[in-house]
Amino acid sequence: MEKVMDRVPLVSIGMPVYNAEAFIEDALDSLLAQTFGDFELIISDNASTDGTREICERYAKSDSRISYFPLGENLGAIRNFNRVFELSNGKYFKWASHDDICASTFLERCVDILEGDSRISWCHSQSLHIDEDGLPLGNEENSAISYVTSGNQETKQGPAWSRDAPDVQERFRSVLLGIGGVLDSYGLIRSDVIRQTPLYLPYFGSEKVFMAELALRGLYAEIPEILFFVRVHSEAAYNLRTNLQQRKFIDPNARRWFAFTRLKLLRGYLSAILRADLAPVDRLRCLNSVIQYLFQTRKWKNIVVSTFKGRGMVHDHT
Repeated sequence: MEKVMDRVPLVSIGMPVYNAEAFIEDALDSLLAQTFGDFELIISDNASTDGTREICERYAKSDSRISYFPLGENLGAIRNFNRVFELSNGKYFKWASHDDICASTFLERCVDILEGDSRISWCHSQSLHIDEDGLPLGNEENSAISYVTSGNQETKQGPAWSRDAPDVQERFRSVLLGIGGVLDSYGLIRSDVIRQTPLYLPYFGSEKVFMAELALRGLYAEIPEILFFVRVHSEAAYNLRTNLQQRKFIDPNARRWFAFTRLKLLRGYLSAILRADLAPVDRLRCLNSVIQYLFQTRKWKNIVVSTFKGRGMVHDHT
């Protein structure tokens, strides 16, 4: 259901979906309720076999900002994620998951920050885990997920370098070596910065490489308020535990269970550093962070054992 636009919106939202009927209405309602309304919403359906198509077509008919693109075959998650960006037109872009929820002021707050400072490449808010019913998960009512810290704090999981650091190496290290995941991949990003990257690479966990690409290209801003709600449920991608399950998520035609995903991640980080427009000293400092990553000997021992047993990557969705 392609639509001809009479003007280019400031913001594009891309939602790649597959068998999303359980939660997609909540996600769509939260986006359509945004106080900032100058956006297009692009939904690319990876040949869903449930009621996703009927839901998307109904929403597209009710709101002219929505364009729905059903696929005839399942291309895999990565190609679908990249496809929604390739179909977009806006100055700013946001990926949206079919199961997460944005507070009504999420876009407005992010746009204000990006419009106010051209040095900032992407913006996100603090986040909170919710359960299948949309309620705060467990004891997390007051536990905001943030990638901004004061100083190089040490936690039980390791150092917590701050994503919003002015220093490019610290931003890069916060992705590569810091605690937590990459929920900021669902933030609002400058489209021209995304175009400088190879987008999402075809292996599980490549969102970390993509966020490293962003960290090498500009500043990050975080809204000190919980405006993004991450739904935890049994069908989410982070619950895929075996190597083969994760590879089929990326490529439905995958057959071999054996894959060196972590080595692909390593190559992705190195390529990102070499591709970015960095001063020689900053390039060397970022390469030094990769060396630190390599010398996590206990971690790499566990990785080798897991790989040969066919276990997949542990996907940190925080």
